[in-house]
Amino acid sequence: MRTAIPVTLTTFLLASLTGFVVLHSRDTMPPTLDDFVNGASPPFGTMTVQVDIAENDSPTQPGEASVFYSTNAQTSWTETLLSEVPGYVGGTWEGSFPVTSGDVHYYFMVHDDSAATFSSPVNSAEVYPPTANLTADPGDEPAGDAVNPDGSFLDLNGARFGYSASHFYATLSNVSGSWPLYGGLFGPWYIYSAAIANPDATGDVGFALVYANVPLMLPDGLYAVDITDSSFTRIGDVDYTIQGGDLHLRCDLADLYAHPGFGTNNPSGFWGIGAGTATVDLSQNSEANDITNGYAFYHRTEVASVSGNARPVLSDPGYQVVGRSEMRDTAVRFFVTYTDSDGHLAVDRNVVVDGVPMAMGSGPEHEYAAGVLFELEVSLTDEDHVYFFSFNDGEASVQTEPDTIYSTMDVASGRTSVGATFTLAEACPNPFTSMTEIAYSVPVFGALVEIVIYDVSGRLVRDLVRSTRSMGSHVATWDGRDETGRVVASGVYFVRMETENTTEVRRLVFVR
Repeated sequence: MRTAIPVTLTTFLLASLTGFVVLHSRDTMPPTLDDFVNGASPPFGTMTVQVDIAENDSPTQPGEASVFYSTNAQTSWTETLLSEVPGYVGGTWEGSFPVTSGDVHYYFMVHDDSAATFSSPVNSAEVYPPTANLTADPGDEPAGDAVNPDGSFLDLNGARFGYSASHFYATLSNVSGSWPLYGGLFGPWYIYSAAIANPDATGDVGFALVYANVPLMLPDGLYAVDITDSSFTRIGDVDYTIQGGDLHLRCDLADLYAHPGFGTNNPSGFWGIGAGTATVDLSQNSEANDITNGYAFYHRTEVASVSGNARPVLSDPGYQVVGRSEMRDTAVRFFVTYTDSDGHLAVDRNVVVDGVPMAMGSGPEHEYAAGVLFELEVSLTDEDHVYFFSFNDGEASVQTEPDTIYSTMDVASGRTSVGATFTLAEACPNPFTSMTEIAYSVPVFGALVEIVIYDVSGRLVRDLVRSTRSMGSHVATWDGRDETGRVVASGVYFVRMETENTTEVRRLVFVR
């Protein structure tokens, strides 16, 4: 039966337990999360995940953001810390963990100074009471902070939350492990509650899963609470059970969705949640004994598959000259669009300039299936520079063809060529299977010349020349081996010649 309860001190008390959740979810909730994405991974490899963490007060200290991952169908979870990715607009955090095969589940948790934002495992089998591995613990409810409690049973020391397709779950822990409803024939009576609110709904209405038995006033159930006048209405039942010293509460989401103060519209993706305990006596004197922080709860679990992967695509690569520094270096903005039809993030995202890889960043949107623009601004000296883009989605690598920036650069035109004093010819043969020759010329006596081979990631493979050379034509050879004498893998490599004022790069293809 759905009856409206008149305004009393008891109703005011219940409103106090839910009101903070409503207000926090609208105004002062912890950081919000967006763009839950992961990279690809081969079996028995490493998976990288990212999440965008926006205000309020995004974490800035290590250890405040974590990912929990499971490679055994949510049977157990392992935590690994996230770190903020430089160069990304809007605060992108990243972490990596080992995987084996099959599906990988993961969820995020972010703490600020006072509360937490988190997603959680999904209770797809509707297990009730839910086991600990099917709920998430924000982990910041201390013991010993209850106000005037009649006993330690009113002192919460933990709260876990979870969801399924049809239910919302809350598991409360207290210091005593017991959950009495009253202290004698004439009270006092004790109230245990979990609060939930939809920040995208209209009106100042919160909802409470209540475990209580206050005669004629407050039986257990699911209540809609109007915090403007402290009135509330019972709108549904609540399942409750005590097991292992914990109080488990569960409500039907259909009851919440049917109420206009909650509804199904939730574009922010999270609910405001919390928990509390309270006492009321026969004279309607009441007191809130313990209230947790307000949390932002994302009712979602990410599932990634360690099988199958589409190769990402790089498009529209290029650069723009944006200015000159006081040191007369040229400021250049490199850019390229990364698209991955699987929605996988770019684990490696480099522009390689003169053999040096430099990590690029992106804007606030990370819909990789639709294409994301990556950028990086660097300062370059007045000489010729060879660049290309090298990205990896965690399993497949893609690169663009090398291109040359000609210096000195004219800021207006962005491209002014000057004659090179040293030359590096194309390797011959190219592609090659066992040996290739690389011709180069030196226009001055006693010039220091360095010629090296590096791979597509910018890693040094082999030193070919590193000494002074006389004026004239020279030839360096490469037999497809690295510094240790081992034959390298088939693929694309680069030969770079560097002198005091010149850098030139040529592309090589080695086929075993």
